[in-house]
Amino acid sequence: MNFVRLIEGLDYPEEIQGQLPQSFKLTVEICSRLQELDEILPTSAEHCSGGLRFISRITAISRKSPRAYRLLLDMLSSQESFSLSIEQLASRHLNSNGIVTSRQSWLQNAQHDVEIIKLYWSEVGEVMEELLKRRPETDQPHKSQDINNID
Repeated sequence: MNFVRLIEGLDYPEEIQGQLPQSFKLTVEICSRLQELDEILPTSAEHCSGGLRFISRITAISRKSPRAYRLLLDMLSSQESFSLSIEQLASRHLNSNGIVTSRQSWLQNAQHDVEIIKLYWSEVGEVMEELLKRRPETDQPHKSQDINNID
């Protein structure tokens, strides 16, 4: 075995590992959580592991509708779709003409997205549907409002 002789008075450079990118840290965290989900919901005769089921469901939803995928992630994480008014949520989205969507349009899109989510993950879709129905009265369109009127 060969040894390298170190000279005490000589300053040897130390390799400093650079900071890992945020995307790498998040990916590692997601993988760790998927492993936990696999341990909690292991593969059985009827179902594949919990992590794989989760990934399969959100992938199927995103393929069907990227908008439904974003709504699902929001409702399962930051929940801005519940804390912000429909008007605020609609102002973040543009329609095909490049104009900000109306409250009614945003709500109709959300209801359509929930139907897509229910196709692939019925339990979560049903809860999301109920939560959208229970928004505060100030966010609900008035009954006298003309449904054909687009803001």
